[in-house]
Amino acid sequence: MGSNRKKTSSTAEDDQVRKMPAKKKKHKKKKKSNPIKKTFTVIGSVVLSLILVSVISISIIATALTVYVMQFREKTPVDIDLENLDLAYTTFIYGYDEYGNEVELANISRGADRMPVSLERVPQHVRDAFVYTEDERFYEHTGVDWKRTFGAFVNEILDLQDRFGGSTITQQLIKNVTGDDSPTWDRKLREVFRAADLERYRTKDEILEAYLNCIGFGGRTSGIQAAALKYFGKDVSELDLAEGACLAAIPKNPEKLNPFADPEANKERQEVVLGLMLSNAAISQEQYNEAINEELQFRDTSTEKREDQIRNWYLDMVIRDVSNDLMDLYGVTWQEANDMLYNGGYTIYTPVDLKMQEQIEEKFKDYSTFSNRVLSDPPQAAFIVLDYTGNVLAVAGAIGEKATTDAFNYATMDPRQPGSSWKPLAGYGYSIENDLITWSTIMQDLPIDIPDENNPGHTRKWPTNYSSSSRSNVWSGGSYYIFQALQRSLNTVSARLVKQAEPTKVFDFVQSRFQFTTLNAYDADLSPMSVGALNKGVTLRELVAAYQVFGNGGQYFSPTSYTYVLDPAGEVVLQNNYTPIQSLSEESAYVMNKLLQQVIEDPNGTGKAAKLSNVPVVGKTGTSQNWADNLFVGCTPDYVSGVWYGYPDHKEVPSGVYYGTAQLWKNIFGDIANQGERTEFPECDTVIETSYCANTGLVAGPNCPKGGTGYYKSTYAPVCTRCG
Repeated sequence: MGSNRKKTSSTAEDDQVRKMPAKKKKHKKKKKSNPIKKTFTVIGSVVLSLILVSVISISIIATALTVYVMQFREKTPVDIDLENLDLAYTTFIYGYDEYGNEVELANISRGADRMPVSLERVPQHVRDAFVYTEDERFYEHTGVDWKRTFGAFVNEILDLQDRFGGSTITQQLIKNVTGDDSPTWDRKLREVFRAADLERYRTKDEILEAYLNCIGFGGRTSGIQAAALKYFGKDVSELDLAEGACLAAIPKNPEKLNPFADPEANKERQEVVLGLMLSNAAISQEQYNEAINEELQFRDTSTEKREDQIRNWYLDMVIRDVSNDLMDLYGVTWQEANDMLYNGGYTIYTPVDLKMQEQIEEKFKDYSTFSNRVLSDPPQAAFIVLDYTGNVLAVAGAIGEKATTDAFNYATMDPRQPGSSWKPLAGYGYSIENDLITWSTIMQDLPIDIPDENNPGHTRKWPTNYSSSSRSNVWSGGSYYIFQALQRSLNTVSARLVKQAEPTKVFDFVQSRFQFTTLNAYDADLSPMSVGALNKGVTLRELVAAYQVFGNGGQYFSPTSYTYVLDPAGEVVLQNNYTPIQSLSEESAYVMNKLLQQVIEDPNGTGKAAKLSNVPVVGKTGTSQNWADNLFVGCTPDYVSGVWYGYPDHKEVPSGVYYGTAQLWKNIFGDIANQGERTEFPECDTVIETSYCANTGLVAGPNCPKGGTGYYKSTYAPVCTRCG
């Protein structure tokens, strides 16, 4: 029952609820959309997105560009050493004329003709001409003129006709020094970095000085000093305003605006330069007017030698000699030393005798000097002359017109066997110096026995003799005084002297006293020391230099083609100190001088054709095996000289092809040596001049038959005691 009541109650409640009215749902009205507003909303969103994307992109690009620039900056070498610029400066070679006046012989450069000059020597008006033309804000910017750079960029973009460069003087210097001139943006960026860096540690004056020393002025001419000399024949310090403006007009286009190429274009550009100087208050109106109206006087080039003209034999020799000595001085290769010479701005002074050099070269151009026949296969020849302190005065390296610069020089570059011209230095010189023989020592014209290399265990007779009249003269078996043996050039006597003295001792004597550079261990033997059959040979220059001792009291001076060499700063880097070696005693030298006069004066002397009328001559002929090399070395009181002829491939020279060497020496040098007042060789008061014994060759005693007058050292004049 209870359960029924509860159910009834619930049902009643439900019924009541059902009888209540239901709540009605509320519905909002939809608003109509605005299409314009919606469009702007979309556009705004897109623009905002684009802006955000652009900002992000620009940030990324800027960051990447910054990273690139910073990395590029780190990789860019910016250290430009203005004190050691790798620039090619012209080297000058000087000599002196017969009146002692300095004469420029040549200037050489591998690239540009350039001479360094300090800024102090450049007048202010010349500096201003370049600054206000090339970079008017030079003293204000820090390496890059951004205003000028932007203007140049705009002109380039708009393709305007009135273009101008954006590079400052500092940037132009960087380009000239580094050689980095490719038309690319990365090159320009490198240049900017380098210019800014350079200006941080270099003054404006240092930069301007370097710039003026390296810019081009047309052709091979670079640097303001070389330009001043080329166009006006003046030192830069002597340039006036108009001349300075003329030079400042050139660098914009050196090949077209230099006054030798186009005077009118240069004049037009010069007026622009002067106008810029006026507008920048660097000059007054009066100075401007005066410079505009000045008629420039350019250097006369009508008689100037061509830049490509063939150098003479002497200049080639000087350049090679200085290159060799620079190589030794700095421990570099020969090519490096030669490049150093051509590009280093050196000044070389030489002892050349200009008149003599010209005369010798003319003789070598005339074939009649050498032969009275027309030859189908003529041999070559060379000649060189020195004074008695080793100065080379003149040289000719080959016959005929010199065909090229740096031609092969047979006088200085070709070691040849000296033949009998070796004897006075070796067997005779050693024996006289060491008191082994005298003027009149008697020797036999007989060979000595030497091992027969073709027949082991046996010997053969050696050597044979040669003469100017016969190539088959063997030996006479007779006895000769030393002066006779030398004047006849008897190989047998020379061999006996060397064997008696010992070949190794003679070799050491020659090597130490005369400084030959081409001798080697194979030459310390009988044949090389006796008859000059040297393994490699000697150059004509070194052979002639050795003969100095016979005309100057025994002193040997190293042969030299220059006196001293200056670097661009004027410091001496090479100098010939003229320190002699006393190769022979004064007495030995005097006796040898008298012996060698017999070679010329005696009717039997091999060098009699060299005799001159006005001066005494001492000398010696020389012929190598098979007549491949033919020489004569002769001394007069003022000069020592020598001639060689032969074939480059060492083949035999047929008889009668050329004049004999003594005659040939006279043809080349006789008229030069013979001119002027007669002079004599220096005397030696201690040498004994007396008669010799005809029987023994010793100094004649009171009972000796007199054989003639001889010359004897005070240390060795043995008197004959056998006669009586």
